[in-house]
Amino acid sequence: MARSTCLRHFTRISVPKKSPSKSLDPLLVALEAAMGGLSKRKKFLVGVSGGRDSMVLLHALHALGFQKMVVCHLDHGLRGASSKLDSRLVKRTSDRMGLEIEQARARTADYAQAEKKSVELAARDLRRAFFAECAGLHRCTSILLAHHADDQVETCLFNFLRGSGAAGLGGMKPVSSLGRLKIHRPLLGVTRAEISTYQKAHRVAFREDSSNKETTYTRNKIRLQVLPAMESAVGSSFRQAILRAADILREEEEWMASLVPAVTRQLSCKELRAMHPALRSRVVLRWLRESGVVDAGLVETRRVLSLLDGSKAPAKVNLPGGLHARRRTGVIFLEGQGN
Repeated sequence: MARSTCLRHFTRISVPKKSPSKSLDPLLVALEAAMGGLSKRKKFLVGVSGGRDSMVLLHALHALGFQKMVVCHLDHGLRGASSKLDSRLVKRTSDRMGLEIEQARARTADYAQAEKKSVELAARDLRRAFFAECAGLHRCTSILLAHHADDQVETCLFNFLRGSGAAGLGGMKPVSSLGRLKIHRPLLGVTRAEISTYQKAHRVAFREDSSNKETTYTRNKIRLQVLPAMESAVGSSFRQAILRAADILREEEEWMASLVPAVTRQLSCKELRAMHPALRSRVVLRWLRESGVVDAGLVETRRVLSLLDGSKAPAKVNLPGGLHARRRTGVIFLEGQGN
């Protein structure tokens, strides 16, 4: 969804700017290793919800001496007074650490209804737009998020249940991109239990999100019901097995992605038909994403590939955002919204 559309659904809240003690802690060791490419002299964003994971990330970064951070907090406006208390905690903590902070309040439900999206997808769109806005304001090229190893296990299993390919089964990348903004996940090698241990040892204040206990969302069902059942049946080692498999799949997916040739505005049907199916799918997916098709995935890729059937007559398929792909005279191209 266009960023300008998202930005209409939140209002900026400005706030201004102090430091915890440093100790040799396993989480700090892991975090410092993961932060290798980020200089303490360079300003970057940190996404902080007020929950345990992001509050621990913020505390640990500050303990390691990272001072040039901009805390980014978006109140999604979904939990009433509870959300406001989250915002107050994040503001108070940022002030005490002497950090810059950007806060905004979103009208997520209104945006979801207007765009005919689930609340989860709407919240994600608004977060991304907010982070991109903050990056522009502060001229930052990196943001740190608090996803950890258990989140990775949940993501891999969630994507497996959705029928994802290697990219989805590989889970979250330690570093990925959101436009020009690099998203870093330095806690991907740290477990939820290790984060909890750090939080208790350092008495890091945080807020519980009551919605994490609700089983209406598939991801919560996986965390609260599916994973405990798997652990009971086969033991806790399955989590490490999933993480190892995800690492392997990510490496293989990166290798396959490196084989994808640069795409142009039009795709040659003859060249696509000559490719191995796995490479063909990746070429089409890359073409869709680079052409601006929002959230292009397997469904959209298969729609475009359906244009490669034996018929020589012109054909077209619909795509998100009012776009469609058309085949004519042996090439596939996009039409609609400026194309």
